[in-house]
Amino acid sequence: MLKVPKKVEYGLISLLHMEAQPGRDLASRAEIARSNCIPIEILGKVLQALTRSGLVESVQGVKGGYRLARPIETIRIGQVIEAVDGPLHLMLCSEAVDACEQASVCVIRGPMARIEQRLRLHLYDLSLAELRNVYQPPPAPQPEGAVP
Repeated sequence: MLKVPKKVEYGLISLLHMEAQPGRDLASRAEIARSNCIPIEILGKVLQALTRSGLVESVQGVKGGYRLARPIETIRIGQVIEAVDGPLHLMLCSEAVDACEQASVCVIRGPMARIEQRLRLHLYDLSLAELRNVYQPPPAPQPEGAVP
């Protein structure tokens, strides 16, 4: 089963958190981690990857933090995945032909390559803004006995 790695989820969550900051205010690593229940050590590595890829700006110092490097409408889900987790590959042979011992006789390599290409195109077609627009935050916990 295809699964989005946790660090990619953390990257997407972090970017949406930054986007929600009023007036391009900076979001600290600790604030992002605390608000979204993300382990701070892993988040640090994710934020470094997002910064290296140019999706996020990092400001050093006591009042430093992170913010989006460009408008959310221009950030593609595929860019986030590849920034945090590396190139998208469904099969070992799509990374390197000699990585698979069945490469010379494989009957699924071509069809899987087409599936991979379609998936890549779709992920690069979807913007982070589209993800934000369909996101439904979990409802706030209700006090015991309260009527919603």
